[in-house]
Amino acid sequence: MLRKIWGTGLLIMGFSLLSATPALATDKPEWVFQIATGSAYNFKTPLLIEQDGEEDIKVNAEYKTRAWSTMAPYYNFKIGRWKGDQGLEFESLHHKLYLSNKPDEVQKFQISHGYNLNTLNYVRKKHGLIYRIGGGFVMTHPETRVRGKSHEDDGGFNGFYISGVTGQLALEKRLHLTEAFFFSLEGKFTASWARIPIADGHATVPNAALHALIGAGYAF
Repeated sequence: MLRKIWGTGLLIMGFSLLSATPALATDKPEWVFQIATGSAYNFKTPLLIEQDGEEDIKVNAEYKTRAWSTMAPYYNFKIGRWKGDQGLEFESLHHKLYLSNKPDEVQKFQISHGYNLNTLNYVRKKHGLIYRIGGGFVMTHPETRVRGKSHEDDGGFNGFYISGVTGQLALEKRLHLTEAFFFSLEGKFTASWARIPIADGHATVPNAALHALIGAGYAF
């Protein structure tokens, strides 16, 4: 899946570099809304599972994203306020984690209804590209079963928990079809730390990932 996304993205990037004319910068403030999808490559990160009365479980965790495997797909949206070549925006990335190298004590470990990365970003246009840096909080919806004990998803806020912190660096290229409407190709790196509840304990779940996104946006 990720190879197909990168391949499509490279084609769009090549076409946009050859033919796109970026929108002219203006001092008039404008709002920009974007939606996107894609997938991610997750680096190995240490997972610590602590359960009352049991030995800690430590795993050099390998995660799959499975971007379109459930009713809650991998997606991203942004809403930003621009003036000239720079702006501020709010972004929410619906990331998904499935532990693929589960030890024997762990029957299920996934954060597939969202390892959600919510950030406030500073963005800047330069040389036809958009540079993005941001930080914020992680909101999770964990689904786990450890040593035969399942974590019920009725805690938190309808099963969602504010679980940690996150930061990102990103680079985006836009292909304008009109002055207001555009397609986008974005690559980003995220680094996050989260602590989630499990049955009779909790788990510390850091994540570092590379993301490839294809989307569309509208300025108004």
